[in-house]
Amino acid sequence: MAIKERHNITLSQDTWKVLKALKRVQGRSISEILETAVWKLAQTEKYNPIYFKIMSSVSPLDDKENQELTEILDGLTNEDLEVAEKYEI
Repeated sequence: MAIKERHNITLSQDTWKVLKALKRVQGRSISEILETAVWKLAQTEKYNPIYFKIMSSVSPLDDKENQELTEILDGLTNEDLEVAEKYEI
């Protein structure tokens, strides 16, 4: 399970009302609803979720390193991400 951090965000009143209603209807926290929405947006827009997970877990890179890594990650296919072999340690 990922470690959670507290952040402040600004939302319109209408958006906040919808989130509170979704919380009540779905029985999930607003944080869970927002996380799900972000990952679904990334998937719908055909962003590679692995790209975001990797890019958000590394320290800042200079522009050249960032460009090189972005090109490599953008070139990954679903086949590249398939598990080839499993080992139990």
